[in-house]
This record gives sequence, structure tokens and C-alpha cells, in this order.
Amino acid sequence: MLKDKMFSIAEDILKVAENDGTEVIVFGENSTLVRFAKSRIHQTTNVKDIRVSIRVRFGKRSAVVNFSFDGDRKDLVSAVKRAESLAKLSPENPDLPDLPRADKIETSIDKFDEDTAEISPEEITRIAGNLIKETPKPFEAYGVVSGGSLEYVFLTSSGFEGYNFLTDAHIKFNPIYDTYSYLVQKSAKTFKDLNLGEVLERVEERLNFVLKPRDAEPGKWTVILEPLALTDILVFLNWIGFSGKSAIEGISPLRDKVGQKVFSEKVTILDNALNPRGFVLPFDFEGNRKGLTVVVENGIFKNFAHDSITAKKMGVESNACASPFSNNPIFLNLYFRGGEKDYKKIIEETDRGLIITTFWYVNLVDPQSLTLTGMTRDGVFVVENGRIVGSMKNMRFNESIFNMLGGVLDISKEEELVSESTWYDMHYPHGMILPTIKVENFNFSSSTSF
Repeated sequence: MLKDKMFSIAEDILKVAENDGTEVIVFGENSTLVRFAKSRIHQTTNVKDIRVSIRVRFGKRSAVVNFSFDGDRKDLVSAVKRAESLAKLSPENPDLPDLPRADKIETSIDKFDEDTAEISPEEITRIAGNLIKETPKPFEAYGVVSGGSLEYVFLTSSGFEGYNFLTDAHIKFNPIYDTYSYLVQKSAKTFKDLNLGEVLERVEERLNFVLKPRDAEPGKWTVILEPLALTDILVFLNWIGFSGKSAIEGISPLRDKVGQKVFSEKVTILDNALNPRGFVLPFDFEGNRKGLTVVVENGIFKNFAHDSITAKKMGVESNACASPFSNNPIFLNLYFRGGEKDYKKIIEETDRGLIITTFWYVNLVDPQSLTLTGMTRDGVFVVENGRIVGSMKNMRFNESIFNMLGGVLDISKEEELVSESTWYDMHYPHGMILPTIKVENFNFSSSTSF
């Protein structure tokens, strides 16, 4: 663990700062990622890095400086002085949030998992090798095995002291042959919680259907959206619909709908930062304690994601969604509450429909109707008379999230933690806990040739 070292860095910065208020975030990353393609491992990366973010202020003037720390304490002094010089030249910001109140918050729900935090590239390569070995012919294995840890310290001159750690582990397994493919993706908080057997079992169950797809049949369908497909929908709903900033800017179509029914009464969505099944986040970056926020309850929209800036403008309390030194509040722990039926039972009760594994190239067409367009990918399975009878070629969809979540017929008991298996900047574990949902009249606008 890097805790002591990170606290020492943050404390040194506060000692040399000479301004009206200083905030310091120190991130400590240790992550490993292995990619494989055509049944060969072709990339291994291991990142061990400490990144520092400093915000200083003079009245309503402020500046932020970010840098990677290589161990030279002189860099800390120069970073503070650079930030102070920039702050004095900056225009006043009337929305600059107040310094956090004095408080001390440390995560206590999870035990730091050293095996995940310090997992070696060799061990991750071994997991990837097992996936490659078990890939049925004629398919070849593509995918990622990744994970590691992130620790962060948040200290301020006003007396706030926060520390948190996160560990995560991921398998993305994508057998491909010619234009035929299937995808299984699993995420967990530790590598010991990843079940390789479940991944291989699902691949064995579905892969034979993939090789003989029916021609696509655009039109209105009953669809069973598995968690990966549902993720693509909720990402846009979260960014555009649930954002307090989007509401203030007039982008969110939910801006005048607090307290109104917007989705099926079967839909309840929470943001629970302390849910032990997910990646626990005990505080935000304004020093607020995080907890449970009801976002949608039985189809009724309840709350936007707020930091202190958006909360003040909308006349409500912040629900601790502040990002690091930026006005971009967002829910990071969405939980779409599961239903009362087993996943298999939902399939058995479907006379005719499609199971959607995932979507790709999803884009927003119209924010006011929350209309999305995109394509199916990596497995569209045909259900007839309560059982899977084959697969279908991919299709493009054009559909409103209001219609999707307004037409929910069933929600599975089973819920999965869904998270990103790859990252291109700092490794910051977060995710959603999602069920499978069954939706009626889902609109597929056109077919594809594969």
C-alpha cells in the first residue's frame, strides 16, 4: 500500500503553500493489463504511478496543476508556486466551491486485497493463456485480462482528510471466427472473485449458435438486454439525463420532470457509493460523505447528480457527486435494482424475441428524446417458444431511452457488476450493478451483412 507515502506528499504540499486555501489529491496507481488477439498474447502493460493534483486559491481566483511525481520533493514546491502564480492571473470564478469542512474519512467496508493490487504480469498472462487454450475451434481468442489497485488521498488546508483504496479485476473474452463472434465480460473487486469457469461455460453454451445466423429482420422486437447491452444505454442516460449540469444547461430532458413518472414502474435506479458489491467511494472531491441517492423509484424520476455548484443553482442539497476540481457531477455507482424472475425463466416466458449481448458504436441522436443509434454486436440470439433456437445477423437500432425503459416487461433476479476492462488514462475503478431486462417494441431500423 502507498498510503503513508501519499499522505507525506500531500502534507509536504500543504506546508509550502501560501494562499487562501489549498486542496491536494494524490493518486497511487498499480495496474496490469494483458491483451490477446488471434489466440496470441500481444501486449502486456504494467503501470506504477503517483499523480498529484493541486488547487490553490486567492479569494475567488484559483488554478489547478496536475503532474506525475517521480520522487523529487523539489517538484512539489515548484508545482505549488506555479499554481499560485497562475491563480493570481486567473479571472474570478463566482462558482468556486468553498473549501471542504474539517473531517476525516477513510474507507472501512473492504479489506485491501494485496493479491489483486500486486498481481504480476505473469499471473495475468497465465489467466489469458487459459482462455486461449479453451477457445473452441475454428474460433480464435481475442480479449483482455486486467486489474490492479488505485489509492487516493485528499487533504485540504481547511482540515479535510480523506483516504480510499479500490481494487478491481476483469476478463473480456471475445472468440472470433471470420465475421462470427461472441463476448463474455466479467468484472469483480478481486481476482479471486472472478470465475473463469462461468466465463467458459457461457461461451460453450452460446458459441455453436453463432456460426449459422439467420438473416436480420429489422422492425419492432421484444428484446432481452443483457447487462453489457444495458450498460451502453445507462451510460448515456447518466451523462445526459441524470447530470445536474446537463439540467442547468437545458440539455437534459429530465430537467422539468423531478417527481414525474418517466419509465416503467418496474424500474428503480439507485446510486449507492457504499454498496459493498461495488467499488466503494466514501467521499467526493468537495469533501462530502457519499451515501445512497434514489435516482428513479418505480419509474418516477427523483434526483439529479449534483456537486455544490449545480445544487446551489437548482436550490437543492449536493448529493456528493463532485469530480476532482471540475464542475462535472456524475453518478459513479448506479444500481439498477433486479426483479423477481430468474434469467432462464424470462427466456422461457418469451414466445418470440431476441437476446442482445452488447451494442457498439452507440451515439446520441437527440438529447431531448434521449434517442440513441448503434448496432448489435457479438451475439444476437433468437428465442422462440421459450428457448434459444439460433442466432441472427446484426442490426442497427434507433430507439429512445424513454421507450426502452418505458417498455420494460421483466427484470432478472441476477445482477452483475459491470465495469471497464481497459483504460487509456489513469486507472480509476468504477462500475454499475445491473440485471438483464426484457423490453417490448424495441426498434431495429436496418440490417447489416454480417
